[in-house]
Amino acid sequence: MNSPATWTDDNAVLRDYQLEDWLRKTYTAGTHTAGSSGRTAQQKPGWKQRVQYAVGHAVNRYYSLDPELREVANMGQLLDYRWPRRTQCFESERHYWDTKDLMIRRLTELLPPNHPAAYPVMLYEQHQVMVPELGAELSLIFQAAWQVPWTTAQPDAGSSGHKSLIVQKFFLEHEPQLEEAFIHLSSVFCQSAFGALPERIELFNIIEGTVRQYVPHADQYTASVDYLHLLRHAVPGGNRSCTSCGTNVGMAYLAPQWSLM
Repeated sequence: MNSPATWTDDNAVLRDYQLEDWLRKTYTAGTHTAGSSGRTAQQKPGWKQRVQYAVGHAVNRYYSLDPELREVANMGQLLDYRWPRRTQCFESERHYWDTKDLMIRRLTELLPPNHPAAYPVMLYEQHQVMVPELGAELSLIFQAAWQVPWTTAQPDAGSSGHKSLIVQKFFLEHEPQLEEAFIHLSSVFCQSAFGALPERIELFNIIEGTVRQYVPHADQYTASVDYLHLLRHAVPGGNRSCTSCGTNVGMAYLAPQWSLM
């Protein structure tokens, strides 16, 4: 996560975690004071990164269980598997325990009702596909993807089949730029890999306890490809910052025109 993206035009691979890392740095660059070192901040993950890590493991372990075992699963135990053992990265000891209590409560609210099928077809799996329109491969980590019955799936205007995949991503908090990127990434990946757009894309906000749903449309696919073209050429220079103000010189000012939400 800390190493900068180094893509070239030959045999290029666009990796979702590199895009997200760069976008997060780009949109938070203005919060650092001039002369401060971003590298120092990256050496030790903050509480949000540690909590996101623990939440991801809890989600993975929960949906790896048989459906009948999920009904009696202890969410606190699942979260505790990777929960930080020390309180140093949190604002205080009280913040440490309040955050853990909130995560247990939110996961208990969000995960049990989220059963589009008995088992997800993909659970924290990384896959890669060639995207002809980009002339590059796209690598994407599917945190959770569910197959829905074709009888209830929406028709896919771009093919003779039906959409049938629900793609889900679990964010700790609302990060609009990363959510936007995930919508574009998953839309292009599914079209290239499976020949159809997702039935819908669901974005979980664990802190707020909310789920935002987005339904991709065929007429927006070109915009998603254009967005990835933009990132492909912007990210290799995305870690350059102005020495006087600390502002990133990447493509942040261009991003709003690609918004689908």
